[in-house]
Amino acid sequence: MITLKEIAQEAGVSMTTVSNVLNGNSGRVSADTAERIQAIMKKSGYVPNQAARSLAQRESHIIAVIVQASPGENIFRNPYTAEYVGALTLELQQNGYYPLIRFSDNYKEIDADLRGWNVAGVIFSGAYNRHLHTLRSLTDIPTVFTDCYVRIPGANHVGMDDDAGGQLAGEYLIRMGHRRIGFLGNNVDESDVDRHRLEGFRAGLAEGGVELDDDFILRNREALFPPEPLRKIMALPDRPTAFFCTSDLAAVQMMQAFSQLGFRVPDDVSVLGFDDLPLATQVQPALTTLAQDISQKAHLVVDMLLRHIRQRALAPERTLLGTWLVERQSVRRLEPAGKQADQLLNPHETAIES
Repeated sequence: MITLKEIAQEAGVSMTTVSNVLNGNSGRVSADTAERIQAIMKKSGYVPNQAARSLAQRESHIIAVIVQASPGENIFRNPYTAEYVGALTLELQQNGYYPLIRFSDNYKEIDADLRGWNVAGVIFSGAYNRHLHTLRSLTDIPTVFTDCYVRIPGANHVGMDDDAGGQLAGEYLIRMGHRRIGFLGNNVDESDVDRHRLEGFRAGLAEGGVELDDDFILRNREALFPPEPLRKIMALPDRPTAFFCTSDLAAVQMMQAFSQLGFRVPDDVSVLGFDDLPLATQVQPALTTLAQDISQKAHLVVDMLLRHIRQRALAPERTLLGTWLVERQSVRRLEPAGKQADQLLNPHETAIES
């Protein structure tokens, strides 16, 4: 079946123009152009899908889910994104809405799409910060941001308390007797989420009198974490005995890199993750990690968005969720932590899995 892109190419117009005609917004399009597009649709036997039919309705039940991704990137290869977008989709469907998922970090394209689509609301997932003020389409569309730190006054936001999560990680590793500790962030230079987890981690270490060595901070932008940076750090005479990673995926990739270099986790080095994805229990040793409730976060995002769709005059909202520790086998206790370190972590904050 012919696609909207192919119709646009044959008609010599943009996909937004085709969408306007399809959605009944042909007032924005010249009569000749609209007639040409409709003729191509008829000739090709084009039949709009359920989402397109809903787009044409006066009261839309379509929610745009915009996920930050580089051009050509299949973001669903990231297990966290797959889990979270899946949870958002389930929440929307249970409330009678359809997700329209878009992977992009091109603000101009996003703005054009949102002005062309007849969506009831928008969910932005990812580090959309720098150019959000340029999106004129958001003026009249209820929107919730998640997994980012929004610098737009009056924005609705649901996310994690990443500073507190990072601090809990630092306190836990000190309690386990570690003093030389490293850090791996996926995109510390670009991601506010990773940056806040790093800041919290520094604070947690500082509570125990430990300073994070800048030489022990690793920044990874690769799809797979290469072993070479670890080789250099682990060759140091005072090498780290533990690492905190800002995601379970990064932690598992680090464990694989250690294996390639001949280091055993946790006998030679400990690894702590963040997320508590199913992936954490599928590796050996099972990953000790900081857990977040992805289903609850998705529920809060959708609930907040639907409230603002139904009541446009509501005041902006911001919700931060906490994390908790799930102990498995990837972190080794080195020595008695001492009275001060024992006081850093409240026992009721820790869930232990055998």
